[in-house]
Amino acid sequence: MATQSLLDEIQQLLDSELCESALQLAELECKPRLHDPHVPIPERLALLRTYSRCHSSLNQHSASLHAITEFVSGPTRAQLSSEDLEQIVRDISDARWALGEHDLCLAQLRQIPRRHRTVRDVARMARCAELVHSSDARDLYKELLVRQPNATEAYAFVHSRGAGAPFDGSTRHDVASITMARTMMRRLEYKAAASELQRLARRHRSNAHVVALHATCLFMLDDVRQSRILYERARALDPMLMHEMGAYSALLMQENDAHAVYALGSQLLRTDQTRPEGWTAMARFLAMTGQTQEALALVWKAQALAPSCAAAYCAEGGIQLLCECPEEAAKMYAKAHALEPTAQTYRGLITSYVQNGEHKFAYSYAKQLVELMPQNARALAAVGSVLAHSAESHAKAVRLLESALAQDPRCTDAIVALASLHVTNNRLSDAVSLLERHLVENETDDMYTRYADVLTLANELPKAAANYAVALEMNPSNERAKTGYERVDRLMHPSAESDDGEPGEGEPEVEPSDMSDDDML
Repeated sequence: MATQSLLDEIQQLLDSELCESALQLAELECKPRLHDPHVPIPERLALLRTYSRCHSSLNQHSASLHAITEFVSGPTRAQLSSEDLEQIVRDISDARWALGEHDLCLAQLRQIPRRHRTVRDVARMARCAELVHSSDARDLYKELLVRQPNATEAYAFVHSRGAGAPFDGSTRHDVASITMARTMMRRLEYKAAASELQRLARRHRSNAHVVALHATCLFMLDDVRQSRILYERARALDPMLMHEMGAYSALLMQENDAHAVYALGSQLLRTDQTRPEGWTAMARFLAMTGQTQEALALVWKAQALAPSCAAAYCAEGGIQLLCECPEEAAKMYAKAHALEPTAQTYRGLITSYVQNGEHKFAYSYAKQLVELMPQNARALAAVGSVLAHSAESHAKAVRLLESALAQDPRCTDAIVALASLHVTNNRLSDAVSLLERHLVENETDDMYTRYADVLTLANELPKAAANYAVALEMNPSNERAKTGYERVDRLMHPSAESDDGEPGEGEPEVEPSDMSDDDML
């Protein structure tokens, strides 16, 4: 069989994913010709690359490496040009990389003269140098940026090592701005990241990705209204946008807008069912409608599609909390946190550990969060909420929660935690006045339900019934409001007895734990 026909035949088998058949043919036809002196060198090199590719397709990288080194170690080496040898060096380095031998891969590529290195060579060298903690990793990444200014990984590495950007000050590199913003977001420096993205958005008003990133920053800073506006603008600019949609579905769920979550999930699934964002959004919708087992099935599918998607693990954490499985929730939030630490993962971990009674771990994460975001009201509220579970720390918890409310009167976490603390200390009038004062700025069905719970404890039954009714108007599926309304109705009409002639249930008690923030999806 002619060499070119043989190579085409093997390539067709590889393209058809018939890798074992391709290797068998290569063993029979390619291998004997590799050391045949009558076969021209260019043909033997082509046969070698095809033969090694067959091994690599079956993850037999050691066999591939052995074939290449055996070929180049024999008498054939003297007949190879410098260009041929450089390509063989690259082939060997590919095998070393696949085997995880990063130090040997780096040493192999160093044999290629600097002036002959391709962008791919420099990128591979820089990555290997980083993995083996070589001192010249930064220099290699800088060289990569000179050759390819859009290499965001290179800029992130240089920026994270505290080195200035290797660009002249007269030129604005947009990729540098995005990378810098992402680095800031990983450090929870959302205000600085939002400012950087806002400057970038002025130059690229039609860039949906930049707008969506800006929206996520604002969401993490609890500016939900503006964040939602920006997410919708990003989707209008690019209806196929998938990036940051996991965070958007979390925002919509936080707003208790089930219809919007369903609409978002449906559109994302129509766009691409191989990505996790659509499945995550639909899982959140099912969880909002009480179908938690079906929700878990969808979020597991999202995780299978993208094992490195932090949003999918965050979503499962929230669903596990709804299922009253805080231990499982903590595991999921921990996975998400390891992949991409965000304010959301911190809050999820805090809530999970509090519900699981592990207040020491909850306090540790709350303290880290407030250190990273010292001017954030929800961060202060997180520390106060954890301290509120210890009677000795009630006074300190009250100070922190009041400080959080002074920073942001709309901070729901602080309002709920402080009201719960007042209830625990039997200061019902303080709890009522607190919720009454902040209800205007926090008109949600959950807040009306909590307000009605406290009114019930304070024996203001008509007022409690009215607020339960408002909560049900806002969200007819609010089970807690339904239960509360029925209980108050029985208390207000004691003549309505059960069929066996016994009176209905007595006055309900609202435990402080019922006033906690139990929804971190």
